[in-house]
Amino acid sequence: MDILKKIKRKLKGKNGNADFSEILKGSSIALVYRVLSMVLSYALMVYVSRKLGESGIGIYNLCLAISGILVMVASLGFNTSIVRFTSQYNKLEQHYLVRAVFKGIVKLTMPLSIAIGLTFFFLAEPLADEIYHDPELILPFKLIAILMPLSVIITINVEFIRGLKQIHISELFRNLVIQAINLGAFAVAMYLGIRTIYALDSYALGVLVAGAYTSYYIWRYFKNKQDDAPPAEAKAFSMKEHLVISAPMILTSFIQLLNGKVDTIMLGIYTDTAAVGIFSVALKISIITNFMISSLKTIALPKISELFWENDMKNLKIIVRKSTNVIMLFSIPISIILLVFPEFILSMVKEGFESGATTLRILAFTQLLNSMCGLVGAFMNMTGHQVYFTRLVIISTLVNITLNMIFIPIWGMEGAAWATLISTAIWNIAGGIFIYKKYQVMTFLSFKSGKD
Repeated sequence: MDILKKIKRKLKGKNGNADFSEILKGSSIALVYRVLSMVLSYALMVYVSRKLGESGIGIYNLCLAISGILVMVASLGFNTSIVRFTSQYNKLEQHYLVRAVFKGIVKLTMPLSIAIGLTFFFLAEPLADEIYHDPELILPFKLIAILMPLSVIITINVEFIRGLKQIHISELFRNLVIQAINLGAFAVAMYLGIRTIYALDSYALGVLVAGAYTSYYIWRYFKNKQDDAPPAEAKAFSMKEHLVISAPMILTSFIQLLNGKVDTIMLGIYTDTAAVGIFSVALKISIITNFMISSLKTIALPKISELFWENDMKNLKIIVRKSTNVIMLFSIPISIILLVFPEFILSMVKEGFESGATTLRILAFTQLLNSMCGLVGAFMNMTGHQVYFTRLVIISTLVNITLNMIFIPIWGMEGAAWATLISTAIWNIAGGIFIYKKYQVMTFLSFKSGKD
């Protein structure tokens, strides 16, 4: 913690900056939870890999990848826009609009999540047999279908709570609680010799607890705001207007998630679950450098929106520049280790995973590039340029899918990694250039000195 305090003092500069201090404070909380979640996540990855092998961890990660995409479809991408609107209305103390936004989103997403869950449940068998050629996937597919409504409500809940700037709650239940329960329940099952559904049933227990508590937390929040009625002259809330504003962010969120999961899903179609297992482990290790971006973005999203719409460009530039520098401070040493010692790192997971060394090198470089470009997506979504960002992500996703179709049959998991690198570079670099030309805000790594 002493090191973290020194870093914070260094980055604030001589005169300090209240907005960036708020981000650092919030990021410190988010960082602690993300580190704990990361440790649990990697412990679970190693434990499942050693107990179930390459195919077992492959089935586990393939199911979570498919679930992630279905959850994004069912949530209509509101997990991004709800942060913006909740933060905006909460800042203005318009709590009646905060309530209206949340209820409107839940009314739209719950029926859709149930419909998607039922559809995937009945398609589980043909998908497993005809597309993935692995009947072992039938039961795991059905389980994630059953979990669909609850997974969607958790996604909406944690982002709503983040919009309220209750970072300690949102980050605790985003992944940490789910990971802890998953690991604990799976370890107990292994100790007692109980057969599990590739660790997905223990994951379901974590989802149940997280969904129940976050729903209770939001219910209690609204209960305390019951007296906050809209003023007589207030404009009636229109979900249609919010959908118009949110549509580009919704599409971007879905396509961005698809872009991140498509490699795993297509690798399963063109190869087998063992290859998916090794690739997913390499991918998981590579994104260790990404947790700082996620931690900063957690608190920076509402702050970027707040400063931009207040036209406080001076402090906005400071926040964006310093955020990128903090990200790189953490990313560079970790990336070097992953690039130099991939065989050793993969062997620590399980013997035989060393075949993914080249894949890990490519993915580690991808994450280093992502870190160097900073908060490109967050900035564009929070400042009204979601349409342009959507176009960038659509192009990069189409490139990713096309390259996967070409590269995977030739190079297997390494082909999937190259496709990820190229598509990530497209939207990061193009987006950063657009932001700089439009606002002279440098999202890329910069050590520019000057008064803050």
